[in-house]
Amino acid sequence: MAGEPTDVDLIREVLAGRVERFEILVRRYQRLVATASLRMGIPRGEVEDVTSEVFYKVYRSLGRYRPEHALSTWLYRITVNAALDRKRSTRHESRMEELSPSLADGRPGLDDQASDRERARLLQEALGRVPGHYRAPLVMAHIEGLPLDEIARTLDLPEGTVKSRLFRARAMLKEIIHRHYPALAPAGTEGSAS
Repeated sequence: MAGEPTDVDLIREVLAGRVERFEILVRRYQRLVATASLRMGIPRGEVEDVTSEVFYKVYRSLGRYRPEHALSTWLYRITVNAALDRKRSTRHESRMEELSPSLADGRPGLDDQASDRERARLLQEALGRVPGHYRAPLVMAHIEGLPLDEIARTLDLPEGTVKSRLFRARAMLKEIIHRHYPALAPAGTEGSAS
C-alpha cells in the first residue's frame, strides 16, 4: 500500500502526542517479537506476556530510537534481552517451539515425519541447555539467518565477541548432543569424544 506511513513517521507521530499511532507499530511487529521470543526459548504460554513487556519497553523508550538502524533490529534486541531476563528470573527449563533445520545434522524425510518431529524436539531440548548469552547469537545466526554484523549490532556487542560466543555455543551444543542426545549425532560420531 502506497499510503502506509514509515516506521519513522509513526514514531514521530507518537512522540508528538498521537499515541494511538503506536498500535500500527504493534500490529506491524507483533509477529516478529512473538517469534523471536519463541526462538529464545520462551514457552508459548508466556509469549504474549513477553510481547507485551517488549512493546511497553519500546513505547517508554521511543525517544531513544535511532532511525539510522532498522526498527526491527532495535525490537529484536529488546526482545532478546526481555527473553533472557524472563529466563533468568523464572529459571524454567527452556523449550523452543520452532527450530530451523540448519542446526540439525540430518535431512528431514517426507516418509518419516514422526521421527523428524522427535528429532526436532530433542534438538530443541539440547539447544535449551546452551546458556542464554551463548544461545542468543546461535539462534540469530542459524535460525534467523542474520549476518554477523547485524547480530553484533542487535546484541550491542563487538563482532569479535559474537564470533567467540558463536564458536563456544556450537562447541557446547555439540558436547550436549554427544552427551545427552546421541541419537542426534551425525552417523559415525556417536562414540567419539569431542
